[in-house]
Amino acid sequence: MNCPRCGKENPDDAQLCQFCSCVLTQSTVTREDVSIKTSGIGIASMVLGILSVFTCGITALPAIILGIISLVQIEKSGGRLTGRAFGIVGIAIPMVVFFLIIGFFLSNPRELGRRSVCEANLRDLAIAWVMYADDNDGKLVNGQPNDPRTTGGPPPERVYTEVPWALEIALDGEGTPDPTVSKYAHEKTIKNGAIWPYVKNVKVYRCPGGKAKHLRTYSIVCSLNGDKSPVAGRSDAIKLCVNNRSFVLRPHERIVFVDEGLVNNSGFRVGYTNPGAWIDPPPVRHSGGMTFVFADCHSGYWKWKGKGTVKAGKKRTSGYTPGAETVEYMQDLKDMRIAVWGEIP
Repeated sequence: MNCPRCGKENPDDAQLCQFCSCVLTQSTVTREDVSIKTSGIGIASMVLGILSVFTCGITALPAIILGIISLVQIEKSGGRLTGRAFGIVGIAIPMVVFFLIIGFFLSNPRELGRRSVCEANLRDLAIAWVMYADDNDGKLVNGQPNDPRTTGGPPPERVYTEVPWALEIALDGEGTPDPTVSKYAHEKTIKNGAIWPYVKNVKVYRCPGGKAKHLRTYSIVCSLNGDKSPVAGRSDAIKLCVNNRSFVLRPHERIVFVDEGLVNNSGFRVGYTNPGAWIDPPPVRHSGGMTFVFADCHSGYWKWKGKGTVKAGKKRTSGYTPGAETVEYMQDLKDMRIAVWGEIP
């Protein structure tokens, strides 16, 4: 060791300097400077991890490998290497990207795209439905295509025709009915409907995943100036099947349009009285669920809880009544009845 006073060299175990008698202590011993460095491999791992976000995971595997190597080296360096955080980030980011990619492919992106377009179409139709009511003193558009109703008394009183939101389309009536008219004639039934002036785009009236040749796949529910047959004969039928928007209570909970995937000239119907029944088949669209729009114009998607509901919808089983013991099936029906009627007995 070297003396701090005179600078001359002394034996390593000396306590006094042989030349100037300076006391030599441990603190005065000159030692090799230990340089502390940041792990370059850790930095590289972080950079590759960040790049994996923009390269769809191509650099993810190298980032993870380098991140692990950097952590091992830092652990064994005895404090001479730092940058542990870089290695952790380099491992964490690719893992997140990996799980996002897996989730994306498992969720069927094509189906998600169709559902997004479907919900956008439903919102456009709901906005048109509201605009029609606003322009007609709150009067709801006729929701039953096969019933162009007339209102008014006998002559000489004026008679008014309630033009449906879309006109009836001729169907062949075999199995799952298909239109029997040309595409042009089918489009005319849409363009001659009451809400066409508010949404002049034929594509909006159809879900992109709907049945081929069916240019209209959406239906208005029976309780909103639609088909009154589910409550026919009841003294309170006029309160249940409302014809003015001011009577639609809690519009954020009341469904207006549903996607049935094909033409339904009656509108969508579901039973009101207990225990209730699916008069029309449950709408099963987009991975075993249903797309719809509420009266406040926000759309949504429900995944049916019961396998029986999905089965009945796919088989187009009319009048399907789930057994009381099938709780999930009954819950599906109950949720739909409340969304259509607002409240049920």
